[in-house]
Amino acid sequence: MPTVGTSSSGQFSCATPTQHTLRDLRTKRKGQPVFVMGHVLERKGQEATFEVFNDRLAVVKFIDGVAIGYDPYELLLPTDIDPDGTAYFEIRSCAECQQFFPLTSDECESDPEPTACPECRG
Repeated sequence: MPTVGTSSSGQFSCATPTQHTLRDLRTKRKGQPVFVMGHVLERKGQEATFEVFNDRLAVVKFIDGVAIGYDPYELLLPTDIDPDGTAYFEIRSCAECQQFFPLTSDECESDPEPTACPECRG
């Protein structure tokens, strides 16, 4: 499998004001935790880890070992990753466009939390 645009070194990424999906990351690291919002209904809303790119799809692996390819826009980044490497996802539905988006760690701590996704906020 091709591994262009991936890295096996470095740290995993969390959602930031400019990075909300796997596509937003310039370099993707194998094992990056993601939240799946894709086209396979029985897998929608599950956590997985990024494995590699294959024909412009991001192949992710689920805890049961199943690997499926998704558009990187369908893979949301975690809100936080604790020192033990456990990813935490705070996913919200946009009040304006109904699309799901991850909160950043700062947004999660803010009062009130944002109710619109970054695109609708402008």
